[in-house]
Amino acid sequence: MGNARSSFLISLCVTSGVLVSCGGKKPAPPPTPAPTPVADPAPAPTPAPTPAPAPKPDPAPVAAADREPEFFPPSYTKVGVGQKISFGVPVIDQDLDDTIVEVTKLPASAKFDPITQTITWTPAKADQPKAEFEIHISQPKHGKVLAKTFSIDVDAKKQELPVAEQQSAVIETLLMIRQTKRLEQVNKDWPLDKLLRWTADNFKPQFTDENRAKLDGKPLVTRALFEQFLKNQADTHANPRLDPKAKEFDKKSFGDPKSWKIVAFRPRIDKAWTELRIVYQAVNAPEPVFAMFRIRPVTEYVPALPRPEPERIANNKVFLGLVAKHLLENGAPSEKFLKDQALHGKAVAAFMNEFMKYDESKTDKYKKTFCIGIAMEARMGGGSARKADGTYDHGDGWGWSAQKPFQTQDAKTQSYVNVTIPGFWTSTAPSKDGKTWEPKCGPRWTAGTADNPGGYDAICRKTMGFVDLPDTSGDKVKSGRVDANHLYVEHKNVFMVKDLALDDGRRDVGEENGQTCAQCHIRPFGMHDYADPANTDPSKGVPKTRNHKITTLNFQIIPSTHWEEFTLEFLKHQECRGKDMFNEFLGPDAAKGLTCPLAK
Repeated sequence: MGNARSSFLISLCVTSGVLVSCGGKKPAPPPTPAPTPVADPAPAPTPAPTPAPAPKPDPAPVAAADREPEFFPPSYTKVGVGQKISFGVPVIDQDLDDTIVEVTKLPASAKFDPITQTITWTPAKADQPKAEFEIHISQPKHGKVLAKTFSIDVDAKKQELPVAEQQSAVIETLLMIRQTKRLEQVNKDWPLDKLLRWTADNFKPQFTDENRAKLDGKPLVTRALFEQFLKNQADTHANPRLDPKAKEFDKKSFGDPKSWKIVAFRPRIDKAWTELRIVYQAVNAPEPVFAMFRIRPVTEYVPALPRPEPERIANNKVFLGLVAKHLLENGAPSEKFLKDQALHGKAVAAFMNEFMKYDESKTDKYKKTFCIGIAMEARMGGGSARKADGTYDHGDGWGWSAQKPFQTQDAKTQSYVNVTIPGFWTSTAPSKDGKTWEPKCGPRWTAGTADNPGGYDAICRKTMGFVDLPDTSGDKVKSGRVDANHLYVEHKNVFMVKDLALDDGRRDVGEENGQTCAQCHIRPFGMHDYADPANTDPSKGVPKTRNHKITTLNFQIIPSTHWEEFTLEFLKHQECRGKDMFNEFLGPDAAKGLTCPLAK
């Protein structure tokens, strides 16, 4: 069921008050990492380590005063006897301080997993008429202990559980297609293991001609690819429940590809390189576990960077053309589709089926549909720090990673592996044409500067101006493969924001708003001020405003029980940018029904 206060597109046995069961066993050691791929030669580090300190200059003081940790009670208010629910109790601290969450009171019919920060509960008759819960939140660094309580009513009959309300046609039929009936046919057509296999088969152009020639020619085994996919998740979260070879493997939750359902179909019409994002969820798991495929109409041939402008033009014209053909009605979001979910579902499936078969490689070899990678997000312990014996120390359980089907080290076949996570903004400068802002590696990540303590320029992606997360667990700084709120704290709080504040609106013109996965999922501010043109136009100077404050985003990208304020605002931003993209690549009539709500 997932976290009642969180959904996608986003961990100690306690004996205080009431004994909380969490297994009590020392977790099995993390599985051996997958073989190092030829196309990504850096060796994979131990999963989810807290990076060791590296030589660095004295950090600049953090300007913001210490902020209180925030707790969000579940959306459930009433459940029925025998009606199983699950919800998370992760606590958000914007300063990334070590935060310990303990469940000190809950009914005997409920269980708490501290590693994943999940309460799973099937109410019993004895729980009527109401069950009480108490959460203790402590921060040893500050000597703080907070107690939070909430209750959930228990009825004899099964209750209708909260569901995020339906929004407008532009959201539900175009930007965030997430209702079950709208996804029914595309789920039938594209089960997870089929898409994993398709992605691997179509990833071969990413390899050099020399390495591609080394492939043994044998068909890839679909089941083996699926198990590699799960194994990498287990590595990310140091959680054997995800490992098909471990005795602790949770086969019911994760072992059947059919139990992974498409829960969101997202045509990202707002990106510089437009793309389709397909989000799967392990719907049988009590914790939220997601896999998001990012698919474009053009293939990334080696070398992938820098990409020539003709490829971007072709990508966007093809993708936006398919969106207009299948998902719009006379250039506008369809009210007919909004009312008739089954009819819309057929259009969604038709869009994906045509999109996945797109191939004009006989004329331009790059014009062939290609999956650039799989973004992984789960609350399975990747964001939980552990004690020496493997039990929970602090954290929220959320972890992020990415996978690609690279060649194995001998180059004879392919294997899904965890890869380095692409970088994020640390500074910015006007683009060469002066029309927008572009990322720029800050002084700390530039060779020869006084701010660089040595070796940090290795994680600057110079062709893009991005800086990767700094894994300092070895002798040399290298790019990180896992993101979590308890990792890279000094980098996020000090160095990453030294030259460009996290809520500087100029970040919004970048991929994922120029922030790390974790930062984007717990942000307490919205999009940039559209009334301040300098946020997107360097000719107007530098922005005079920061992104406005909103209720903290609690890990949500895809709504389940409710909509977060930021999610709705972000979708308005996507409509604004999407309208601009249609105008630029297909002309104003192609999407004349789109508007820019944030500019009003």
